[in-house]
Amino acid sequence: MDLKVSIEENKYMEKFFKNFPQYEEQVKENIYHKLPEIITYRPHKIKPAYHLKRNGHTILEYKVSVHNKDFRAAYTQVGNEVNLFFISETTIKRHFVAVLEATTLVDK
Repeated sequence: MDLKVSIEENKYMEKFFKNFPQYEEQVKENIYHKLPEIITYRPHKIKPAYHLKRNGHTILEYKVSVHNKDFRAAYTQVGNEVNLFFISETTIKRHFVAVLEATTLVDK
């Protein structure tokens, strides 16, 4: 399956890249190149963000590792369309889900 990955432009993504400009290029490289590999060849690395949904679709999450820094990212996948819309330096899953749930990005 040929995946089409996009990074949503929203205030949360802007804030993330503003706070971590030194990692922006590597994080985007990970999203555009490693995420499709993980989805295709290592789907066990992809987990649902518990009960959270966005536009009626299950929110999925995975760990983004760049150099010696880890982040956690949230995205939805509909068919071959992957839309990544949130990244946090909070890497513990339950804390990440709580931070994500407090945003305007999830269905209430």
